[in-house]
Amino acid sequence: MDTAPNAAADPVAPPAAEPVKPCELHVWPTENYLGIKMGLLSGFGVVGAVADHAANKKGVTNVKSLMRDYLGPDVQLAELEQLDYMGKLELPRDQYRVVMHEPTPWNEDLKNNPELKAKVKELNRKIKAGERVTDSTNPCYAELITTHIFYHKAMMYGSNLFTGWSYRRFDGNRLVAQNAGQVKNPLEHFPPRDETMVEAAKAELRDAYAKDFVEWVQKKSGV
Repeated sequence: MDTAPNAAADPVAPPAAEPVKPCELHVWPTENYLGIKMGLLSGFGVVGAVADHAANKKGVTNVKSLMRDYLGPDVQLAELEQLDYMGKLELPRDQYRVVMHEPTPWNEDLKNNPELKAKVKELNRKIKAGERVTDSTNPCYAELITTHIFYHKAMMYGSNLFTGWSYRRFDGNRLVAQNAGQVKNPLEHFPPRDETMVEAAKAELRDAYAKDFVEWVQKKSGV
């Protein structure tokens, strides 16, 4: 005999709602890739430095393109997540909701884009004035801005990756923590000399970026 369905059966419980997080962390990766290669001529005053810059211009352009390819905004965010950047900043994950923003732009893009230039100028004004960059009015609020990624090569010092950040935390309208600066770590395999070195160069660049962040938090961030 068929059994009739039990109309009195308990309904399926709805999924539990996500807990409300009272604080906000606003995060900006960057597309501002910078580079400079200094050879022997740079030691011979201004004329030598100009000649050296001209000789290395093509190489610097290639390096910027490789950094954009190997260490794009998505890769930056993945590296920060992997090293538990919120924990490093002493921001409890159960209290902070992360709000992602468009990457900070390449300085060269500002030259022919007045609207973008004005936007960056206003951002810098707000930082200098101790104001929030966004319109958020959440009383518990923080910002982490990646300002630039900079490849530097010099005959005397080798190759290094510098990364710059700005970190600020607010309690209401009161700025309670802030710092901006950059940290460097050495590079040996980037840029790759041939196709066989590409993967090693990618891994090294990501590792140097991650190390930059950890050391910056320890030395510079004001946490």
